[in-house]
Amino acid sequence: MEMHTLYTKSFLLPLFFLLLTSLISHSKACNVIDKEALLQFKNKITSDPSQLLNSWTLSTDCCKGWNGVTCDSTTGRVVSLTLSGTVDDGIDLPFDTYLSGTLSPYLGNLTNLKILSLIGLMQLNGPIPVEFNKLAKLEKLFLNDNKLSGDLPLEIGSLVSLLELGLSGNNFSGIIPSSIGSLKLLTSLDLKKNNLSGGVPESIGNLKNLGFLDLSGNKIGGKIPESIGGLKKLNTLDMMQNKIEGNVPVSIGGLSSLTFLRLSDNLLSGVLPSEIGNLKNLKNLNLQNNMLNGNLPASIGNLNGLRELSLGNNKFSGKIPATFGNLKDLQNVDFS
Repeated sequence: MEMHTLYTKSFLLPLFFLLLTSLISHSKACNVIDKEALLQFKNKITSDPSQLLNSWTLSTDCCKGWNGVTCDSTTGRVVSLTLSGTVDDGIDLPFDTYLSGTLSPYLGNLTNLKILSLIGLMQLNGPIPVEFNKLAKLEKLFLNDNKLSGDLPLEIGSLVSLLELGLSGNNFSGIIPSSIGSLKLLTSLDLKKNNLSGGVPESIGNLKNLGFLDLSGNKIGGKIPESIGGLKKLNTLDMMQNKIEGNVPVSIGGLSSLTFLRLSDNLLSGVLPSEIGNLKNLKNLNLQNNMLNGNLPASIGNLNGLRELSLGNNKFSGKIPATFGNLKDLQNVDFS
């Protein structure tokens, strides 16, 4: 019995390695168009002190050993391009680095791309090329913490497969295009710390799958659109440090999944609507540094899970409602 088992193992092991070798050798080579697009991206990089792109050479296969590049083994098409300003070589402690240069329009030719992540490269500058509108299969686009600038392209609405969009920590200006409302699958939208202006487009209400929305640290004005109340899956809404004015919309009571709401440091006025009491899952409510007035609604006592409440530097009047005593989980309160 032992001899039979030993024979079986000795037969199967070489067969396994033969199959593995066959699979590796038959993986598709890098698509010619994709390789050119990546090399054109490299050509637009003027400084690469940590040699992040050193492995990207004309004589090698971009699907085999190119830093940050992942291909589909069946088609040879590039499906992921991920480069970070934080380098971890597994030997020393992680360290910060950068890439200087601009985004090549040739990246728009990576039409099978699902992930494009160029986070924290710090010195990437210039606009988002309009050619990005060809990336119809893109699911995740992260360009956070660079020096990118210019308007958000209207064509961004063409990225209909997009699930997550992160453009925070750049120098983008102009308005948030209404075409953003075409990204019906979007679950996360992070535009914080830019120079965006104009208003929040009404079309934001089309993003029914949105769970995270951060527009803080911009120059956005106008009113909070009523359509925002339709975002039933929204968990986090942050619009602090803008120039948003007008009332807190009654429709905000429709954000039944909300746990974090921060509208501080704006120009909001009027009374706080009683519908705020519908946000039963809310844990953090920050409305400080506005011009809100009138009495606090008694419905605020419905926020049983509330832990932090910041209402300082407004023009509230009247008494603190007796229902305030229902907030058993409250840890921090600011009425200054």
